[in-house]
Amino acid sequence: MKNLKHLLLLGIIIFLSIPICGISQDDVEERDLLVGILEDLGADFVEENVDIGGVIMDEFKQLEDLEVIGDKITRELEIKKIEGDMNVKGHYWEEIVEEEGFNQLIVQGYDEEGDLITFTLSSYEGEDIAETSLFINLIKREQFVEINDIIEKVEKIFQNYNKPINITTCIAGIFEDDMRLDEKEKMVLKGAREYRGKVIEKYRDQQVLSFSIFTPYIEQYIYTGREKMNLNIVIRYNEYENKSYIWIGTPIITIGY
Repeated sequence: MKNLKHLLLLGIIIFLSIPICGISQDDVEERDLLVGILEDLGADFVEENVDIGGVIMDEFKQLEDLEVIGDKITRELEIKKIEGDMNVKGHYWEEIVEEEGFNQLIVQGYDEEGDLITFTLSSYEGEDIAETSLFINLIKREQFVEINDIIEKVEKIFQNYNKPINITTCIAGIFEDDMRLDEKEKMVLKGAREYRGKVIEKYRDQQVLSFSIFTPYIEQYIYTGREKMNLNIVIRYNEYENKSYIWIGTPIITIGY
């Protein structure tokens, strides 16, 4: 279990090391593109996930230090600390992991807007590496609520450490119709032409349809092999509900589907 946690942390660090740009008007326009794709495909909005993170210090921190940093982040993000049932809006919850060469603090709660925020502080020390990273997840379930305020708060946290941040955005939706996957595939490919999307990779089975796409309308990108990609679309059919779900992320989808 210890080795598994270390590998997961290393995976997060590697992903967060992908260089990206800071917050700008382009980020708002990219979000509009994702919402536009969702609406063009005829899906209903379910929620939006924003993941923000990166390495904040090139050194290993003891658990006591992480708790001090965590308290400061909790105040800056205005996460409520209300004791009580886990289902009560505003409840504050935290988890601590302390092992040799690995410390982690996970905090979850609600901000003033009622949005669920989870942040993870992880510090790892190995033979050739010592790093402390911060990873923040924000979930919004209202489609037309702006997210700029919380992102600006997070950006200031990383500016205090003089470190860049990595942002991934994923919008989830649901199809109420029973349209077949091959029909949805045609719609995705047709829509891709409208935003000059180039399909880099495609995967399909009986229940899942997945596209890795590059579009010049999104500034950030990563590499898959030698190809650039910055848009990920996945459609999964749920046979028990007889409905299909869709996830649209940039530059990739980082949540489970």
